[in-house]
Amino acid sequence: MAKILDRINNPADLQKLSSLELADLAGEIRSFLVENVAKTGGHMGPNLGVVELTIALHRMFSSPTDTIIFDTGHQAYVHKILTGRKNFANLRTAQGLSGYPSRAESVHDVVENSHASTALSWAQGVAEAKALRGDRSYTVAVIGDGAMTGGMTWEALNNISERPDLRLIIVVNDNGRSYEPTIGGLAHHLDALRTSPTYERALRWGKQHLKSRGKPGELTYDALHGIKRGMADIVSPEQVMFSDLGIKYTGPVDGHDIVATEFQLARAKEFTGPIIVHVITEKGRGYTPAEENDADHFHTVGPIHPETGLPVKKERFGWTSVFAEEIVQLAKRNPKIVGISAAMMEPVGLKPLRAQFPQRVFDVGIAEQHAMTMAAGLSYAGCHPVIALYATFLNRAFDQLLMDAALHKQGITVVLDRAGITGADGASHNGMWDLAIAAMI
Repeated sequence: MAKILDRINNPADLQKLSSLELADLAGEIRSFLVENVAKTGGHMGPNLGVVELTIALHRMFSSPTDTIIFDTGHQAYVHKILTGRKNFANLRTAQGLSGYPSRAESVHDVVENSHASTALSWAQGVAEAKALRGDRSYTVAVIGDGAMTGGMTWEALNNISERPDLRLIIVVNDNGRSYEPTIGGLAHHLDALRTSPTYERALRWGKQHLKSRGKPGELTYDALHGIKRGMADIVSPEQVMFSDLGIKYTGPVDGHDIVATEFQLARAKEFTGPIIVHVITEKGRGYTPAEENDADHFHTVGPIHPETGLPVKKERFGWTSVFAEEIVQLAKRNPKIVGISAAMMEPVGLKPLRAQFPQRVFDVGIAEQHAMTMAAGLSYAGCHPVIALYATFLNRAFDQLLMDAALHKQGITVVLDRAGITGADGASHNGMWDLAIAAMI
């Protein structure tokens, strides 16, 4: 039987499918991802989580006229599949598809962003340029998988909130890894409460009957609304926070329900200014080994057996494991040693140190600038901070390394992982600048 996926060669082909066919297509895409990424390795979990969301995006917007920017770019595999790039045979090699969006591959790719938290700044720039020339097309930033922890995101939001007429839609892909795990579920519960028919009937009854009883009734009604607002502040901080910034908010919506997601995106398109669409997804969705992997839901994998999710071969020797063992031994002898990671605890080798000394290891999220300056503060107050980063991510903390650490002669050890030409992760991950950057300080 012919697959639906075989008929999808560009986003326009999605418009021809029924709701049942779309659900079948989502299943076929997941099978495609598991089969192909298992052979080459790559970002499995994030892409299994955005299948329905990406389908909905390409049905509701007309790429490349409407600009879609993914942050981080590792969640763009499904986007590649739907935009005519289904040959994953050489994924993440010089002869094959990049593991991130790539302008060289397609007009549908805008930002080659393997570094997180950049999409909103890009999106505002694109949307502002469109506004200047009278272009009424949409700009859509899909942000998630930790990118909301980066300071650049909040700098962008601060500026976007001052542009009430900007045609910009921000899709927050909340997969439990960009917010605290409980936040999404509580927000979802509150939204269900607010939109339930029972709640709406009760609200109408209260307004009609309480307000008809004069001042006491009005005070009672206002008090009940105050309680509702207070509950919203407690259980749905993201909605209140965005509202306080002046950015419209809609959701949360089940990101694995294509019809519901399309409905929310259609609502967002009706607004005249920037709006946030809060989408709840599950990393590793639909692939049992990924779903059951509590560490990272198969965020990224090497070649694996697709039936079991087990590695095809043992990992080769790497210096990360040497550092991981040595830093634990050093920390046992020196109580002043503390570790700092920027959302990469296991990949940079600090996980064993955290297991041994949980109070002496700090994960600051995708915030290398903050990590470096925090290290300076730790050093000043008597600790010996060891900050472990991917070599290419040191670029982001150069000013802090120079001005906050070196200028003040603070004793900090910087350990750079994935230094040099790193191959499969592409140009943006190659860490050949680290020595040039550090040597001038």
